[in-house]
Amino acid sequence: MKPIDFIKIAVRDYKKVGALTISSRHTVRMVLKALKPDYKYIVEYGAGNGVLVKEILKRLPDDGRLIGIELNESLFRELEKIKDPRFIPLNGDAAALVSDLETLGLPRIDAVISSIPLSFLKSDQRKKLIVETAKAITDDGRFIVYQYSLLVLSLMKKSFKKISYSLELRNIPPYFVMVGEK
Repeated sequence: MKPIDFIKIAVRDYKKVGALTISSRHTVRMVLKALKPDYKYIVEYGAGNGVLVKEILKRLPDDGRLIGIELNESLFRELEKIKDPRFIPLNGDAAALVSDLETLGLPRIDAVISSIPLSFLKSDQRKKLIVETAKAITDDGRFIVYQYSLLVLSLMKKSFKKISYSLELRNIPPYFVMVGEK
């Protein structure tokens, strides 16, 4: 997908997409760095056009699984083009699916990555998403969130023992990458 096509989709459906541009390679590297090498079962909320999915698949073991949840129909069609038996694209609302993560069919969830626009959710929806995600991931799991603001940091501190965050300036606009560890 060309960057201009992504921007057109983002402008047209900004409440579902939330990003203004495709995540930069620097942001992708920062998110990948937060994933432990032994993680085999990963869920991505807001998988977009698959820029991160493709990089995760390069590292994922043959018996691993990656589920990419995307609400926007146009971006979901891009995800469907990724032909890898370890990848399962789902068209849906991650905020609505979060209560039923066990129905995704994974033996466990090692990590959840989220780029969905959490600031667009109602306060109670944000809280529920973070709490339910924390419950769903393994004891050694991580919740990796990248956003344009630190709005969810205080909520993450309530659900995770350890929180770290950094700022990736080489993205338009810059992203905060927050990592919650159980």
